[in-house]
This record gives sequence, C-alpha cells and structure tokens, in this order.
Amino acid sequence: MERLEALLVPLTDRHRSALEWFIQHVGTDQPWPRPLPSGTLLASKAKGIYKPSWSDYALSVRQTLDGPYPDREPVVRPDGTWSYLYFQEGSDPQSRDTEYTNRGLVACLEDRVPVGVMRQIRKKPAPRYRVLGAALVAGWEEGYFFLEGFASDGRAHSRGPLAQTDALKRDRELADEKAGTSEPGGLVDARERIIASIVRRRGQPEFRRKLLEAYDGQCAITGCDAAEALEAAHIVPYLGPETNRVTNGILLRSDVHTLFDLGLLAVDTATMTTLLASSVASTSYGELADRRLQLPRDDSCRPSKMALDQHRAWTGL
Repeated sequence: MERLEALLVPLTDRHRSALEWFIQHVGTDQPWPRPLPSGTLLASKAKGIYKPSWSDYALSVRQTLDGPYPDREPVVRPDGTWSYLYFQEGSDPQSRDTEYTNRGLVACLEDRVPVGVMRQIRKKPAPRYRVLGAALVAGWEEGYFFLEGFASDGRAHSRGPLAQTDALKRDRELADEKAGTSEPGGLVDARERIIASIVRRRGQPEFRRKLLEAYDGQCAITGCDAAEALEAAHIVPYLGPETNRVTNGILLRSDVHTLFDLGLLAVDTATMTTLLASSVASTSYGELADRRLQLPRDDSCRPSKMALDQHRAWTGL
C-alpha cells in the first residue's frame, strides 16, 4: 500500500497545497473550484486533464457529464480505497504522448505523484462536481489511466492493474445480474452453464492438452497433479489462434490461474521465481512467493520470457 503523506513530501509547496484542496474536500459536492489565495488554479475548463505550466506533472483530472470519452464509473472498495479508469485526452491510444496533458499523467505514473480527481454531477447553468479526492496513477493500457484513490486514512493500492480488473469484474457482475433476471431453465440448464464456464476457464482443448503434456500434468507453481483442477493459462491474453502457442501458456492450478490473471502473481524471468502482490502476500497464498517455476524439460515448450515480462509489467510487481 502507498501512503499519501509520504508521497506529498517531495512536492513543491505550491503543488502540495493544491492537492490538499482535493484531500480536504473529499466526498463533497462543489461548484467550479476557485483559485487558491496564491492564484493557483485547481482545474482547467478547457481540458479534463489539468497540467499547469509551472509543473511537469498533471495536477488534476475531471470527468464531464456527457463528455466525449468513455471514462468508467469509480469502484469503491470495503477498505475505503477506490479505483477509477479515466480515459486519456484523444481517442487514439497510439497517439497518447502527442498531448502534453497525457504526458503530465504519465509523469505522475512514473514518479508516483498523486492527482486530484473530481466528476461532474450537475450541468450548467449551475454545474456541481463531486470531489473524489487524491489518487495515484497506477497504470495505463489502451487509452485508460488506472487511478487508485486514497482512503480516509491516507492509504491506496500501489501500481498495477487492480483498477482495471475492478472495472472488468463489475461489468461482468452487472451482465450476470441482468442475465439472471430471466426465467431459470431448471437444474439441468443451471448445471450446463456451470460446466460450460469451467470448460472455458480450462482453455481450448488442444492448447490445454499440449500444456498438460509439457508440464507432466503438474501445476508449474504448486506441483498440483489433479488434472481436473489444472488450467491452461495464457500469459498474454487470448487474442486468437496465434496466442495458443505453448510458449504463451503455463499450466496452473485453477486458483493460482485466477491470481495470475488478476495481476496478483507474476514471474521474475531473471530467476524464474514467483512474485506476489502485497494484498495476497499476507494471506495463505504467501507461501507461493519466491517459488521457482517447474519448467518443461523440452526447451521449445518453456514459457516465453518476453511474454512473462510483458505480464509482469502489466501487474506492476
């Protein structure tokens, strides 16, 4: 976990006092924020990302009602932290760095500088904004900046894809909830859906068969040899038949596969040992930290280090 107080220390007085406005007004609904007594602006009416001329870093981000970008709804967690997927300026992720505002958020990501966050809740003529507080820029992918919001005690989750997986899980839960409103088809249909989900999770049959053979029917991390509990995990997410190569796969026990896909477990390719996110390191899964992978005897079947490095970069571990 990150501590807000420590992250504010290296900042200039001007930058720190501006962020403190967002911290002091967290959870409140405000009109457009006035400049501070020093004259420092807190947000820009011209752009959703405010990157002041006096700083290399973005100072704040805001979402506008009916805006042109597909910002996602924030997710509030039981521990008081929150996450938010905020879309960059410009619709083309490949052109991210052509905009100085995006570069300001990237600088925040690289140097762990918090940003203020607010979202419009009422339009003109009397617009109002909900102040979410301060957040850490925890990652970026395909146009979205992953924001990790600080709880009231000043803690936030570190870099990584947790904000992204939060949003995707909520989307799936809402879709399942909506689907669940239809009339049930009976026990046979219900069991069919369960079995179908297990089959999908295990991976494409031929891909899984090859991994079972390559890894001698054992989980690469735990050594579990119960074939029914083993799944063919893609290192780089499945994007069609080309990603079904054995070198883009690793055989994992189902629960370990979940940790891997959620970005809570990664592999250090320098030592081919496991890395765990702090959120699970103190749980019963802590025993999986620093485990050396049990690799296939056939070198041609071993997982691609490039793919594993790409996965690790995504996890932030």
